[in-house]
Amino acid sequence: MELRKSRRYHLTAPAFCWFKRSDGTLQEAQGTTRDISDRGVFVVAELLPFPGAHVELDVYLPSAGLTPRSVQLHGEGIVLRVGEVGTSQSGFAAEVLFQTESYDAATVLGPKGIQ
Repeated sequence: MELRKSRRYHLTAPAFCWFKRSDGTLQEAQGTTRDISDRGVFVVAELLPFPGAHVELDVYLPSAGLTPRSVQLHGEGIVLRVGEVGTSQSGFAAEVLFQTESYDAATVLGPKGIQ
């Protein structure tokens, strides 16, 4: 049974995140998105936050269509689950509320995709 509340889009894009480690030290990590929705993201990475950690994310979407405009998604949220390091599931899923910044115009990631 499908429990997801929104549609996922399989998208590989650069992602940068910041979170506090269990000792309180601020950690910066990078990876790539595996999939994304209007409510969250799965990031494939080697440095992983712990479940329940507050995370900030920047995702850089490639330009689409005929415009050379690129879009940066910035979001904050909570890490829901973490995959094992060194496996194909090495990464984390986070519930994230994204805001967008576009270099030419406003862009929204919503239930109907990137608009």
